[in-house]
Amino acid sequence: MKKLILLLLCAVSSFSLAATQASDGSNLRDSIFRIYRSMPADTARTQFLKDIFVHNIDKDWSAELLDSALASAISMKDVESELALRYEYFRYYTFRLDGENMDKALALLKEVCYRSKIYDNYFSALHYMLQLKGSRGDTESAILESQKMCEEAIRLKDSRGIFLSYVTEGKAYVFARNYEKAIEYYKKAAELTSLSTEDELMVHQYLTSAYYLFNKHPEMIAELEAQRRIIDGIIKEQPAMLDSYRSKILEIELMYCKIYLAVEDAPNLKKHLDEAAKFYTDDSFSSTVIAYNFSWAGYYYITKDWDKCFPQFELTLSAFKGTQPMYEMDIRRIMGDAYADAGRYKEAAETYRVAVLKCDSINKATLRMNEETVQANYRIQRALLEKEIGAKRFWQIAVGGASLFVILLVGGVLRVSRIYRELAKSEREMRESYAVVQAADKMKEVFLHNITNEISVPLHSVVTLSDSLCQRNDLTMEEQQEYSAVIRRNAEKLIDLIFNILDLSRLESGMMKFNVQEYDMVQLCTDARMQAELQEGISVQVDFLTDLHTQLVQVDTVRFMKLLSSVLMSPKGRREPYAVQYMLDYKSIDELRIVVTNSPLLMDAENEREREIQHAINRLYLEAFQGSYQLCEEDGKQLIIITYPIKSFS
Repeated sequence: MKKLILLLLCAVSSFSLAATQASDGSNLRDSIFRIYRSMPADTARTQFLKDIFVHNIDKDWSAELLDSALASAISMKDVESELALRYEYFRYYTFRLDGENMDKALALLKEVCYRSKIYDNYFSALHYMLQLKGSRGDTESAILESQKMCEEAIRLKDSRGIFLSYVTEGKAYVFARNYEKAIEYYKKAAELTSLSTEDELMVHQYLTSAYYLFNKHPEMIAELEAQRRIIDGIIKEQPAMLDSYRSKILEIELMYCKIYLAVEDAPNLKKHLDEAAKFYTDDSFSSTVIAYNFSWAGYYYITKDWDKCFPQFELTLSAFKGTQPMYEMDIRRIMGDAYADAGRYKEAAETYRVAVLKCDSINKATLRMNEETVQANYRIQRALLEKEIGAKRFWQIAVGGASLFVILLVGGVLRVSRIYRELAKSEREMRESYAVVQAADKMKEVFLHNITNEISVPLHSVVTLSDSLCQRNDLTMEEQQEYSAVIRRNAEKLIDLIFNILDLSRLESGMMKFNVQEYDMVQLCTDARMQAELQEGISVQVDFLTDLHTQLVQVDTVRFMKLLSSVLMSPKGRREPYAVQYMLDYKSIDELRIVVTNSPLLMDAENEREREIQHAINRLYLEAFQGSYQLCEEDGKQLIIITYPIKSFS
């Protein structure tokens, strides 16, 4: 209940904002978003922005409302709201006749509808898209795509999609001036069961228009009467629905007026004009305003009431506002005829002159559009021809493929025995591979057991000495410092060990992330030597030998420095002085080589498990960069040989 009250309050606020004529549209937009942010994050927020968008669809910034509403709906996983908002995106671009973005919006709407298996909005949008295509003269394409729309709706078992496909194809035939076909498809749509009231009214309205264009006035009147019966039945049961159907009743009465204007039946024309006046308002759609004023002008023309006739013609022309130029030209011609019948030949000549000028510009535009239509139809015919040729090729390929299949089948039978032998061999290899996997699992268990021991020893020391520091009061200052130093060393050892295990795990799984950049390998090796010599509390001599002055490579400097440090620097806890030598040179034109002699990493006998982990990390890191890491012995000296590619890797 609270959400409903909040929604009503927000709606009232939005209408107040929409009614305010702000000097800058951004003020209204900012006010809307302030209200939006003050609302709780639920479906009411999404509905609020959608309602505001509907009232401001003509504003360019209204798309921002849809963006925020859609983000909110997706975050709440509100599929119903997401469907409605995707449809509003389509309406937004349709309002602006933005064909490219209409196609994109339709594709996104289709994806959401297919995902949710609710297709009404998708077929409604496709219906409007194909109507627009037909109205632009591309009728053949509109008819073909309407038929595909019908097949798609049948496949999805969507009854309203089937209904809209029939209506769409009928509309395409109207644009192609094939009224008999149009009426046939409208009747197909009307014969479908379970039509909603709105769909029933829609198909009767389309039939009325088709009969009017086909000059079948009795059938047209029958369709108008059917529409009026449906609406009168609804209003009789629910009088409050009268306001909802005012514009529809007005359209029906104006269609009656068209008929009686055509046959010059002034009494019936006046009767329906008086009925239309009950529902007419000045804020009606421009097409309705044009039809209403023109009907009155026609009535006064028939009755020769010239004082009222020409002002009605002027009202009719003023309602066009640059739209429907062909219709405007026809009305100017009729107005010229009225001036001539009234004996006002000067005004008649001027009206005819304006009509002729407009006719010339319309003819040029129509000629250009016809040329584009002919080109489009040519492309369609060519595509159909290519499709037919493709079908013939398909059958040729199918026959050839069948023959080839028979030959291959015979050869396949001959190879069955060989395949059987290969399968037996594969089974043996699989068993061997399984044994290898079991051995690897065993090695992993041993590794985990050893690592557990490696971790438990320093951890036990840390816990034991920490308890002593906390519980014993008889420790001297020297003992406390000694315990603290041991705890610190073991804690550092634990941290290094855990980080090394994590690095090893990332490298083995391919999840390690690298920060690769171009850097001088000579400088990197020099920095590693300086870092090793600056170790605290230990005497070390590091000799770096190279004939290279500079060599740029693609490298993760932090990781490579860590690798060099591991082979040059003494492990933590060891304080004996040592000397190490390493050399940088070319192994080949595309590869560098670093040879490390007397590395501390090869001499630390106390931490064998940690050394194995470090060697594994170094090896996997270099392999990730297409390098190598080898341990060997030469002339009684233990060596570590590192290779690294010079060229960038992909």
